[in-house]
Amino acid sequence: PCTMCAGALSWAQIGRIVYGASDPQRGFSRLTPSPLHPRTEVLGGILSEECSQIVKQFFAKRR
Repeated sequence: PCTMCAGALSWAQIGRIVYGASDPQRGFSRLTPSPLHPRTEVLGGILSEECSQIVKQFFAKRR
């Protein structure tokens, strides 16, 4: 998730986050310490290629 969403997820104390496409330049994984609640389980890379293509297509249409 983006940094803003990760902050909201932390405040909500979400138990599990599942995502497909990561964003190494702007995603929450760049933040230390992690903004997520310590007990939050994070599962990433689910259908990563497919999700990455969807994100790329979305932003290509916006430009």
